[in-house]
Amino acid sequence: MCQEIQPMYGSLFDKFILPFTVAVITYWLFKKNDEYIKRKQYSMLGVAIIECLLEEIENGIEIMKNNYLNLLPVKSWIGVLTIPDDVLLRIISVAKDSKPISFKPRDIRIHCKNYFDHMAASWMSAIQSNNPQLAIHQLLTQGKFIEAAEGVVAMLNQCKALLEENEKRFFPK
Repeated sequence: MCQEIQPMYGSLFDKFILPFTVAVITYWLFKKNDEYIKRKQYSMLGVAIIECLLEEIENGIEIMKNNYLNLLPVKSWIGVLTIPDDVLLRIISVAKDSKPISFKPRDIRIHCKNYFDHMAASWMSAIQSNNPQLAIHQLLTQGKFIEAAEGVVAMLNQCKALLEENEKRFFPK
């Protein structure tokens, strides 16, 4: 009829410290899982946005190469926020250790803005000028519009490939 006396620290550990530790670890694991899911989703969103931009720029290059008197397509560009902050953060994260093919992927907003806002506006001014063929020739030779647009396409293709790769990773960046 001897009763065993349990030490105080044993019951404190079993009833408070262990459950608290399990709760913290579980919370942390679920939070990390949610973070990885969001990273994958923003990578997928980035790919979709880049595909739209690529289509328009590639069509614009075709217009420039053939000296068509058409406007460059710009419908998918609504300003620098066309590429949301979370997508830009994914691009910066995935491109951190990669060598840029043309322009730096982290500068995607700047170079897309230059194409859609400045180059498209200059092209429109050229085709509306008194001598559109001369104005277009100047943009293509002095402004190097085709080379610049092809640089943007190369950068967008690199960003797209990096985001697609990130989307497939078990622990996305």
